[in-house]
Amino acid sequence: MFGFFDKTFTEILNLYGHFAIELICAFLIVMFFIKVFAMNYQLKQMTALDLIINFILGAILGGFITNPTLTTLDFVVAMSFFIVLVYVVILISKKTEWGRRLLVGKPKVIIENGKLDDELVDRLNLNAQKIAIALRQQKIYSLSQVKMARIEPGGELTVIKKGTQNYFIIIIDNGTVDWGALEEIGKSKKWLKDQLVRQKIKSPTEVFIAQWHNNRLYVIRKS
Repeated sequence: MFGFFDKTFTEILNLYGHFAIELICAFLIVMFFIKVFAMNYQLKQMTALDLIINFILGAILGGFITNPTLTTLDFVVAMSFFIVLVYVVILISKKTEWGRRLLVGKPKVIIENGKLDDELVDRLNLNAQKIAIALRQQKIYSLSQVKMARIEPGGELTVIKKGTQNYFIIIIDNGTVDWGALEEIGKSKKWLKDQLVRQKIKSPTEVFIAQWHNNRLYVIRKS
């Protein structure tokens, strides 16, 4: 009896010991993943891209931890491919406008000068009640108070009240021109090029950030 108990206990110990090692490996690799992509320093709600990354990461982790046929090497290889894929996708979304629009999305203006774009609101699967609640949370009780309101890629609502002068619009973000923002302020590609030339900047890729504020363009070069 004792021999059988010892054998069973040893098997259980080996099984859960292996499980514990897998769990520790998964924890360390995911921590490395989070640090590489600085995911613990994000100042935003999750976008569709963030959700996809998290879903796939969860699937990889779940498969590794719950499937005893998968080895630690299998997990490391799968995570390596995943990290490379995420790096490429994030690079595209940061360095190109089309990538940012496709993978992250762009802000959508739903209220302009007190007028609600009901067609856009309907396409976004919103309704007047949801918008009213979001506005009340920002202490706005009438559309007539709103100069501009837009849905950000992360889903949050940004509202600019009428009479507000201290908000800015980002035209260039880390070398990438936001043509939608340029159109929003009523300026052309030639105007932007002339503005940069005046500051002895040959290309937007030399710019870390350029923002439109109080009818002026403020530019910060990359270091």
